[in-house]
Amino acid sequence: MAERGWLTVIAVAGATAAWMNLATLHSFHHADSLIPVLVSTQQWTPFFWGQDRFGMLVPLLASPIRHPLANLVTQGWMMTTAALLAPFLVGRFLTDRGQEWIAVGAFANLLLLVVTPPVVRFDWLVTQPYALSIALGFLGLLVAGRSGGWRSSSAALLLIVLALWVNLSAAVLLLMPVALTPRERRRRLFLLAIAAAAGAAAGAYLPPVHTTTAITPASGWMSGWTQLLQNAAPIIDHPMRLMAALAAAAAGMAWLAAASRARLPIAAAAIALAVAAGNWLVLGTSLWVGMNHYAARYMFPSVMMTGVAVAIIGAAAMRHRWPHGSIVVWLAVAAAIAAMYGPPSIRELPRRFDVFGRETDEVVRSGATVIAGDYWTVWPAVFHANLARAGQGNPPVYGLTYRSEATDPLWIDGRRVLVAGTPGDVSVSATADQHGVSLSPLAHLPSIDLFEGRAAGTPKRY
Repeated sequence: MAERGWLTVIAVAGATAAWMNLATLHSFHHADSLIPVLVSTQQWTPFFWGQDRFGMLVPLLASPIRHPLANLVTQGWMMTTAALLAPFLVGRFLTDRGQEWIAVGAFANLLLLVVTPPVVRFDWLVTQPYALSIALGFLGLLVAGRSGGWRSSSAALLLIVLALWVNLSAAVLLLMPVALTPRERRRRLFLLAIAAAAGAAAGAYLPPVHTTTAITPASGWMSGWTQLLQNAAPIIDHPMRLMAALAAAAAGMAWLAAASRARLPIAAAAIALAVAAGNWLVLGTSLWVGMNHYAARYMFPSVMMTGVAVAIIGAAAMRHRWPHGSIVVWLAVAAAIAAMYGPPSIRELPRRFDVFGRETDEVVRSGATVIAGDYWTVWPAVFHANLARAGQGNPPVYGLTYRSEATDPLWIDGRRVLVAGTPGDVSVSATADQHGVSLSPLAHLPSIDLFEGRAAGTPKRY
């Protein structure tokens, strides 16, 4: 029965993710969200270019797919499927009874869909590593709780290692529920400790760039916690819907308490809320989070765990009133997605990236193979130029900007290259200097300035 339940959940999550990825989900791409596609198709590295915190597991899995758009959709489908599965996996770990976790996961996804704005949903589903690491980590914890000896332990360890490679900070999200749950606690803590050590070692030795793991002085913690909460406010686009959900959860708890046969899910909901609060408190002490201005994205896991807590109460109340009510929640999720993202359209999908193609025609006609300049402009332009040239047998177009160090050796080799830049963008020459590239002006075209580029001090070679 449990296996059939998982097969159904995975199939529905995968189909739902496919619908969203072929509809309008990809309308919010930017430089950060497009780099994983370039990591996959141009130069794979163990971590996101220029950092040591986001493991490039999904770009590695998608790397056999070389077409930029197909690669993007494939990665988006993997990330979205994992994000949709994450509440189910957390619910299964916390409730550990019957099929109630199915309703928990469906409820939590519905709540996240209806209270967050589209750009936040895109970041949660596609851009940020949190959902993928949560899904892998809790799957590993579930596998660790099964009998099977060294096989299940090895599989669990692999899954948790992958989770912490993707996002090492997920160790906090995994540690708290394990510590608060007596089932297989010792075994899970042991595996989690090994995985955390492996993840920390990977971050320390594999990438060339390292970010601080220091904490802020204790005197600044209250300010950090306050700023995280303040900056997280835009995550909730419809506060009244959230308040209605919380009120319904409180009413459900009261109804369950009055029902003599009810088994109160207080412990499971409390653990979910404790994990949400613990994540917030730990992040508020992080110097790195402070250096990133306590951005709202760091609170995504706390928001999801809060949604799971509300969903646990709702699922318990529904179990007593409507034993098969989870089907209704599934239908509500499907209706919400259809309304929010519209019908899938493979034909319309490439046009959603035309906003990045202002320079593409002249880049292609000029034969430029490098685009230089501002980070937020260059990477979308590089993606669109490669999309336009896909399947034509032309060499790839590279970026010369912040985080381009991984691909610089692929073209900075002393040969003459044509470099395109936005007219008037002073960061073109500044970036070239930083990367040891000498630029000589060639032509001023309507949408690009064209330069001859070569490694500084290297003789001309044609």
